[in-house]
Amino acid sequence: MGERQHDPGPVADAAEARRLTDELRAAVADPRTSALVLTRAVRAAHRGRVWTALGFPTWGAYAMAELGLSRPTAYRLLDLAAVAEAIEEAVEREAGPPLSHVWDSWPVLSVQAVVDLRGRLAELTDLIAERLARVRVEAGDAPLDAALVGAAVADAVTELRERPDVPPIDLQGVRTPEGHDVEAWRALVARGLGAQQRMLGGFRELGLLALRVAPGYVPDRDAEGVLHLLGKEIGSTCEELLACRRYALTGDARAVEGR
Repeated sequence: MGERQHDPGPVADAAEARRLTDELRAAVADPRTSALVLTRAVRAAHRGRVWTALGFPTWGAYAMAELGLSRPTAYRLLDLAAVAEAIEEAVEREAGPPLSHVWDSWPVLSVQAVVDLRGRLAELTDLIAERLARVRVEAGDAPLDAALVGAAVADAVTELRERPDVPPIDLQGVRTPEGHDVEAWRALVARGLGAQQRMLGGFRELGLLALRVAPGYVPDRDAEGVLHLLGKEIGSTCEELLACRRYALTGDARAVEGR
């Protein structure tokens, strides 16, 4: 797995890097730390390229030595920061700066939520904008209620996580075979896309079921026993459940191709 790029900025000097590291270490260590406080500390440290200033070759190596985190957890923190930043900016645009943080009091960004939302931030912010537009219409001339804003964000996150990660198709650009009516062909394509979404939704549901008995940190070889038993009970196979589990973890539909 290669190094992920999260737009780091200029390298901080050693004193600044140490200060940012102390702040990040405190945020990571305190279980009461909110998502926004934690992710702001992550973003500040990463944008300051603190690993370079402190003599480490990568963010992952820095996090292991300075924060006591595993390499996957270190990069998961960057994913968390990206999702939190996208939500914060979307709420600020739609509801105003005073309400940009109110969603953070809701249980929005679990580890699994971050996995589900990775690579889908544009889709997420569009959905948040739609939700908050409804809140504004319902509020009329009254100020926006913070609880309603937080609920709208939580609903958007939940809805997107339940949607299969299928790229949208521009039906206007669909090539129609010779001899077929254009609109009839586009309708056929739309029905096929809907069927594919439902199919992937089923695979994801199976994957989430598999993750309940074999969490993502369990290697495939150690998960095979319990998934074999689960498969026998529900009419599936260990191989299929492993593929669906990988799909639920990564959101990559290739995990269930040819399973």
